[in-house]
Amino acid sequence: MGFNQMRNSIYILQRYMNQHHLSDKDIQDRLINMGKNIGATFVTQLEPSPKDLSLLLRNLYKTTVNSKVKVEIVGDAIIVRDSRCSLCKYQYDDISVPGCNIVIAMISEMLIRLGYQVTDQSIVQSKTFGDKLCEHRYILEETREK
Repeated sequence: MGFNQMRNSIYILQRYMNQHHLSDKDIQDRLINMGKNIGATFVTQLEPSPKDLSLLLRNLYKTTVNSKVKVEIVGDAIIVRDSRCSLCKYQYDDISVPGCNIVIAMISEMLIRLGYQVTDQSIVQSKTFGDKLCEHRYILEETREK
């Protein structure tokens, strides 16, 4: 139930920002900042993280947004597929910025604070746009200390 309220609040906030003529870029930037702040706070409460990046990501998604995700690592790119994205459960005709911008920023911030060098994060697909799943892409540099 908590995620229903959070999702609804995010889209109410987006509608409010649209009424005040904020651009999609401004809305996205604000959601990303929210996610970074959440990640910075949340990571302090985590148990020591697994060294296996795929397992770490699955744990982070499960712990933070209660999602069982599939993780694929290809070179420096990490693809995370979430068929039950809590923040993008429905398609809305009046929403043009996916709520899972908060998720990708939150996960990126946690990875950074756990020693990974995240150089980019993006949303490849989103249920907000009618896709069957949300697909997040992270680009990492191999700089984590062993």
